[in-house]
Amino acid sequence: LKFAMRLVSIVRVLCLPKRCGVYRVELNWHCSEATTESQCSAPETKPKSKSATTARLHKQVLSAGLRWLSDAEAVEAVKQNAKERGNDTDFDKLLRDGSDFARLRTEMLTLKYRRQVNSKSFHLQGKGEIIALKEERANLKQKTTEMLEKEEELLDGLLSVPNNTHPDVPIGGVEESKVVYTHGAKPEFNFSIRKHSEIGIQLDLIDCNSASNACGSGLYYLKGALAVLEVALIQYAMQKAMSKGFYPIITPDIVKHDVMEGCGFSPRGDKTHTYSLENRLQYLSGTAEMPLAGLFMDSCLPKKDLPLKVVAFGRCYRNETRGRGQPIKGIYRVNQFSKVELFAVTANETGRESSDMLEEILAIQKEINEELGFHYRVLDMASEELGLPAYRKYDIEVWMPGENMYGEVTSASNCTDFQSNRLWISYYSNMKELVHTVNGTACAIPRTIVALLENYQQADGSILLPEVLHPFIWKETYRHIKPSDVKGLYQL
Repeated sequence: LKFAMRLVSIVRVLCLPKRCGVYRVELNWHCSEATTESQCSAPETKPKSKSATTARLHKQVLSAGLRWLSDAEAVEAVKQNAKERGNDTDFDKLLRDGSDFARLRTEMLTLKYRRQVNSKSFHLQGKGEIIALKEERANLKQKTTEMLEKEEELLDGLLSVPNNTHPDVPIGGVEESKVVYTHGAKPEFNFSIRKHSEIGIQLDLIDCNSASNACGSGLYYLKGALAVLEVALIQYAMQKAMSKGFYPIITPDIVKHDVMEGCGFSPRGDKTHTYSLENRLQYLSGTAEMPLAGLFMDSCLPKKDLPLKVVAFGRCYRNETRGRGQPIKGIYRVNQFSKVELFAVTANETGRESSDMLEEILAIQKEINEELGFHYRVLDMASEELGLPAYRKYDIEVWMPGENMYGEVTSASNCTDFQSNRLWISYYSNMKELVHTVNGTACAIPRTIVALLENYQQADGSILLPEVLHPFIWKETYRHIKPSDVKGLYQL
């Protein structure tokens, strides 16, 4: 028996270097102060298992969280920031969970160390000592279970803590958002104007009833000229972004739990708007921002390549409610829609790079809406409208005469290092630094169609689309949509 126990100890020692080697590779693939730019790159083999990526994301959040939880001044600052953003994180519970987790982890590591020391002389122990070691092993298992349970509670709290807020952001709810720019004036009509939902029915362009019967609520069919218009808007927005130096991408419409959580969107809880795939930790993407952020996940980028600017077309899936006030009929708020998204990764050397990129994206959004001939306003969104990841956010609202309201058509957000810290996106500049991420809508198709139908309706019931879209619409009857030219599906 003693010989067998000694043999087991020898095998354990022989296996230890191999396990430590794997551990070193996993820790050190990121660049550090000692590495050169040429060495700073992603590992040859990225973690394939969901659990490995999630563990790393949670380790990053946990490590950062425990640092500021141990600093009373930092806790007060984070608490005040969350309060101003309307965030409902329970900081008293968070502090208790942090303290309990630190205590349990210390106890678990102490027991683990004692077990490792005693295991080396296990074959020399007497019967009573062996029984005590077995009890210690059971105690270690129990402590580890308690620590992991507390870690999950702590992580739930830490993952709900929002990004910092730009000092110029208005404090309060949506009504406190500040109009910082207005373009044009409200159009005037000398006839009775119609809502886009009425136009869509009268010209047989939008069919929500059939979509509801076949697919469910919040969905729609675009028919005839509007089917062509969607493709035209996508081409127009992609071309506009590419002319500004953005690289084109078509994204997947499914993302993993890690990416969604890393971007600051909660796939869990009663308030979630996400669609999940059954029996999988995967979700339908709510915006191309998610797969685009995932594209750079686990990357250490050379500084000379920054900023990286991409434009993507993707489908968005959101289990939307009907919003504030009275429901809006038609396609203003839907559960699936097409969108062209702008996304950029910047350095953080001067502290201005991501702010300048936000202004660059906003300038593109303004140019698109001006070329489409819309009267619009730009809002610096109030703190309670920023969500979790945004440091600052601008919305553009277009005047929609049929609805008699300003409707949001684009948003642009500077997320600073909130997403990069969770997704491990860094760059090399003498030492490893976290990048900043910035995103914005180039064109949300349904709402842009709403604005076009309501602003370009004519007295004779037709729709005369703006000339900037004509190169992307190959048929004259689709550029000027007249009631007399409309042919239904069964009249072709």
